[in-house]
Amino acid sequence: MADIRACDDRGKKRKKKRSNMQMAKKFARRRNHGTDLDTETYQYMVRILELMREDFPSVEEKLMFINNVYEQSVGHEVEYSKNQVGSRVLESLLKYASLETIQRFTDALSSSMRPISSDRFASHVLEKIIVVCADRGNKSKSILETPKSKETENVQDIVIDVKESEVKLYNDIVIKLSKYLINNLEEFVWDTYANHLLRTVVECLGGLIDTSDGQNRTKQMLHVIERREIIQEYKDFLIDACNRLYNWPQFLEFGRDELTSGLLQSILYSLKDIDKKLTKSFMKKITKECFSSKEDGKLSNIFDCESSIRLLEACLAVAKSKSFDHIYEEYFKGNLKNLCTTQGTIFSIQKLLDHCESKETFEQIFEEIESLFLDILQASYTGILVSVANASKRLQTKQGAYITMIIKMLGCDTSEEKQYQIIRCISTLKKQNELESLKKEDQTELPVHLHGSLIVQAVLNFNKPIKIVNSLLALNNEQLLNLISNPKGSHIVDAFMDSKYIGEKSREKLAKKLQGCWVQLAQSTHGSRCLDKIWIWSHQKQRMFIMEELAAAGEILRASKSGKIILNKLNVPLFVRNKKDWTESQGKEGKMKALFADIIKKPITQS
Repeated sequence: MADIRACDDRGKKRKKKRSNMQMAKKFARRRNHGTDLDTETYQYMVRILELMREDFPSVEEKLMFINNVYEQSVGHEVEYSKNQVGSRVLESLLKYASLETIQRFTDALSSSMRPISSDRFASHVLEKIIVVCADRGNKSKSILETPKSKETENVQDIVIDVKESEVKLYNDIVIKLSKYLINNLEEFVWDTYANHLLRTVVECLGGLIDTSDGQNRTKQMLHVIERREIIQEYKDFLIDACNRLYNWPQFLEFGRDELTSGLLQSILYSLKDIDKKLTKSFMKKITKECFSSKEDGKLSNIFDCESSIRLLEACLAVAKSKSFDHIYEEYFKGNLKNLCTTQGTIFSIQKLLDHCESKETFEQIFEEIESLFLDILQASYTGILVSVANASKRLQTKQGAYITMIIKMLGCDTSEEKQYQIIRCISTLKKQNELESLKKEDQTELPVHLHGSLIVQAVLNFNKPIKIVNSLLALNNEQLLNLISNPKGSHIVDAFMDSKYIGEKSREKLAKKLQGCWVQLAQSTHGSRCLDKIWIWSHQKQRMFIMEELAAAGEILRASKSGKIILNKLNVPLFVRNKKDWTESQGKEGKMKALFADIIKKPITQS
């Protein structure tokens, strides 16, 4: 009966989750809003949320609107911060606030810091103040010099100029708020909202300043945030706070609790480049004192709960070679079979592979894991296979063995004819016999698997990717189009064209194979990306073939958005009018790109 009910539930259309705006309007209709805000003020806040989602006629008008909101908040800072909608409004607009406004809010919230720090809404306003001040007090040169892209130029935004005289004042606010939170560490570490404030403090003091928009609640992963160069006072205060936490008697329990484990992860990432010795001490205490090591083939108790597993992954991410090898020996070696086929631990295996920097250690891991490829595929934990491929590419070892095991796993090793199906088997992560069954059912368009596409991309960058290259070039036009017009499969063309281990002749063969398909590619979003990539690598003769085909299509290209982009980018109308003028314009463009090659190729640092 329960199974039937479960099947019925799966068949039902899932209700859409209400947006923040819908929830705000729903509460606006109630007399009691759950806070001290009166109906008129609440309605005002809801209206601000609506206006924030719309474009303003100019940047000046947007700034006037923001200043007006903050003028209305004078004397009501705590009241607005403790309301759900008010908190969201203030948090979203704080990045545009002046120093005077931030100081006013800091003073108001400081008068009742303890309840504010534990408040489910006001704590977010306090957190944003810390981030904004840390950001403005520690602007790196790379961020200040980052040129605007075409996308960001079109986005209406306000840049707040920070005067040199204001830098110290912003940093003083961060230090002041951080001191209060750290001084109450013993109490705040167990509170949900105050704990997240502590994490933000630790990250900002360590230079990991996450400035993602308040309206986008998903925080960036700590290991991808670029570390800022911060003032020495931040570093000293961070080290003092971490030493205090390290010596706390309850430290040994931290890894088993979700809140405290998250705080320890923030500490590890923040300390990584600030104090390597202290980072090593934290890892040593976590791995040697907080949890038991493996005994008699049994897994360590570090794998018993998610919070401790995530902490172990953070240790792997920040560990230097010697510490990394110790963690591998203590917790992973000899237990990979259990860990690779258990849902809760597969990400730990991926982290182990992603952060392995030693050829010798990776070879040991590979020797233990290669016999498990089929088990991993059957369990659908194929992210591990991607991590093995990337590690093999990065460390330049076990590449041939990896390709051999993948071919064997997918049943493509029995004959030379089946080896030409390797690309289809890997990209779909389906065995050869499964593809044949789908062919009998007349299913021509096969679903490309994300992990399958990532494996192909990694293997194309191996030293000898000849088997994969031959398999790709052996596809018929329909199969090739289905693959590269797919959102996941289109990136295979990027890897194919950019790989330094694939020769010019192979690139030419791919372009020739697509003759007669250029118009079809240009009309789809992902196909046009592939056309653009192949165009970059093509010689003049091949480009003429592409242009002849696009020109013959006439107005068909204007029927789709991507077709219009290709039409304008390659200047098809000029080619139709006068081929000689088009060829000359291409020559000028080539010279211009060569002249500014250093500027164009310079990587843009993201904040």
